[in-house]
Amino acid sequence: MTAGNVAFSQPYYSRHPWVHLQRGETRPFLQAWYGAVSALADRETYTFNEHFFPIGAHKTHEEAWFLMETRSMLYLESGDKLQLLTGVPRAYLLPGAKIAVTNAVSKFGPLSFHVSVSPDGKSVKAHVTSLTGRKPGAIEFRLPHLQGLHSVSVSGGQYRPGDETVRVEAFSGAR
Repeated sequence: MTAGNVAFSQPYYSRHPWVHLQRGETRPFLQAWYGAVSALADRETYTFNEHFFPIGAHKTHEEAWFLMETRSMLYLESGDKLQLLTGVPRAYLLPGAKIAVTNAVSKFGPLSFHVSVSPDGKSVKAHVTSLTGRKPGAIEFRLPHLQGLHSVSVSGGQYRPGDETVRVEAFSGAR
């Protein structure tokens, strides 16, 4: 049903990229995300086409799903768990990089988080804040190192080297 992990036609009607994220499969998600945006985005109008051939231009459905997939790349709710940076490419966390999301809408209310990588790339600092009384049961920060290195120490959570994720249990509202 796909070519290069992107549906043959109307790829934003296919929800398999979201399923890849739910299963922790970042590489297939990114292959679909980049494949769809590079083929469907109109570089003159900054809108999206519906198909890979010239018909159905300027489709708000495709624009909305591009935004939703980008949102899922940055943060994703799964039951009572909030997953952050689940779908970001390793290159987003180059030495000196910063990623910040401020007052985003989530199932748990307004959400803000930021990640900064030291200039030498040897340490990463991540902070998350939820501004309402609704708190997730756990927060998971995926922090992939550019060279695939694993963490040697973590404060505030438990590190899982298999998926390069720091899990914070019993989130109090800021960590």
